[in-house]
Amino acid sequence: MSRDSGRPGGTYLAGWLFADLLLVIVLVVLGSEMPAADPHPDPAPTATATATATATATATATATPDPSHSPSPTGSVTSRPGGLDPVTVSIGIRLDPGALIAGSPSETAELTRQVTQEIKRYEGRTAAFVMVFGTVRTSTGGSVDTGRSDDYATAVARQLPQAAPRFFPPYSEKIIRGYHDSGSSIASGTARIELFFLLS
Repeated sequence: MSRDSGRPGGTYLAGWLFADLLLVIVLVVLGSEMPAADPHPDPAPTATATATATATATATATATPDPSHSPSPTGSVTSRPGGLDPVTVSIGIRLDPGALIAGSPSETAELTRQVTQEIKRYEGRTAAFVMVFGTVRTSTGGSVDTGRSDDYATAVARQLPQAAPRFFPPYSEKIIRGYHDSGSSIASGTARIELFFLLS
């Protein structure tokens, strides 16, 4: 038996039903969007004002925005975000790596003297994050001994908070780290201290 061509198919009816529902949803959404109320409404005209004066005041208030209601820039718009300043500064010291690693008091005192001298130019600031790059060369060939360089950098890093407690944060491997520096032109016993400050 052939299908009656006069009746619309199920798919055809479903399409119209979907279109009608979509139209209803659009109308509901548009109808529910009410304009936001003014958080600082203008004071209503007094009862003594005449009808003409009221109409004029209303028209003026509508045409000319009230300066007291205009948004003003806040501190959060112009303030810089917190965090580390991406611009770092570097200071350098040179010691006897073996003596410092062994805990020599005289070498520790020399570290304090050199560091204190180097940070004078940054008086008033406090380091928030510190990276120390140590270089120790082997006695033969002059190549960099990475293991001793790491030990030397760590020994320097541990002494920094004691050398200048007001400038350096308390020692922690998370914020004062030691690394080796294998640059070919760096003299043995050099420690380069990279300083990161907070944004101000």
